[in-house]
This record gives sequence, C-alpha cells and structure tokens, in this order.
Amino acid sequence: MSVRPWRPLIVVRAQVEPAALAQFQRWYLRVHLPHVLAIPGIVRAYRADCHRRGVNWAAIYELRDEAAIQEAFQSPQAQAVRQEWEPWLETHVQEVSVEVYAGLPPILTYHLWN
Repeated sequence: MSVRPWRPLIVVRAQVEPAALAQFQRWYLRVHLPHVLAIPGIVRAYRADCHRRGVNWAAIYELRDEAAIQEAFQSPQAQAVRQEWEPWLETHVQEVSVEVYAGLPPILTYHLWN
C-alpha cells in the first residue's frame, strides 16, 4: 500500500446571505470553479458545509506541492479569480477568509509524567 504525500491546502470560507446562497452556489459551480481549477498548481477542489460562527460556505483547494503556493497566488489566473469575487463582496458575501495550510516540521514527542 502506498501513502499519498500530504499536499498544501487553501481553505476559503465566507458568510453568504442565505437568500443569495443558491445563486452563489450556481455561480461557483458554473463560472468560478472552472477558473480556479485553471490556476497553476491547483490539482483538486472540495466543497464543504461549514457552520462555524458566521460562516456558511467553504471550499478547499489542494495544491501540487509547496512550490505551487506562490505560483498559484501570483498567477494571472488567480488575479482573475480574485476579481470574480468583487461583485459578490459588494452585495451578498461577508467575512471572507483565505488560509493556506502547508507542511510543518515534525513535532518533537514529549512524555509527561504525573
């Protein structure tokens, strides 16, 4: 059995007005997602139901490797994708966060005795 190496992730969360959520999801699937998948270095996309404080929408994007983080964010495709959000941010979306999860060095193991 082979283990797939861990890859960096970009997590995007937002609060979408409930009345606009269905319209937003259609836009995301038909327009936005194909453009996101054209960003160099992004290899997969996942949608997740998110019900954290103030957040009702989340997407996770898997990157090829750590070198792809800068490649992806600095690409013209990413710039275009960011601009696609602007009409939504002006009308129906708030509290957008973008987080990058990349590799961390191994954590030392400590044994605590009481």
